[in-house]
Amino acid sequence: MRTPRTLLPVLTLILLLPGGCMARWLGDTGTAYDKHAGRAYPVEMAREPSLTIQVLRDVTVIEMTNTTARAFGPSTIWVNGRFSHEIEGMAVGESLSLSLDAFTDEFGEHFRGGGFFAIVNPDPLVMAEIETDGKMYGLVVTGNLYE
Repeated sequence: MRTPRTLLPVLTLILLLPGGCMARWLGDTGTAYDKHAGRAYPVEMAREPSLTIQVLRDVTVIEMTNTTARAFGPSTIWVNGRFSHEIEGMAVGESLSLSLDAFTDEFGEHFRGGGFFAIVNPDPLVMAEIETDGKMYGLVVTGNLYE
């Protein structure tokens, strides 16, 4: 039979372990960080007219279809002028579904996509762009579904 004196350290460890693991995963703001930071937003890059590619947010993913007559090679999708995600390309008529968690900023912070198990409020999607061939093109954000 164990005495309360030997049981107390075990109970303390059991109660503090989840908090310690969560503190390691979360930064001060409660946002998950990644050791692989993205690039800084290219403020000085040449801006071109917006394309007719519509971006729809469906809780934790964004979906888009290339409705232009142009195929894109390796490119970077930017959201909110801060978070980026590289894509291999997008053919004419091709649809992409990208997880918002895959978008990171220059400090390694992820876009807060929300979802059922989210512990912080999701970031709204207010702007989307595609960077390709040294130019930045705006995309049309048509929906912003959180839940």
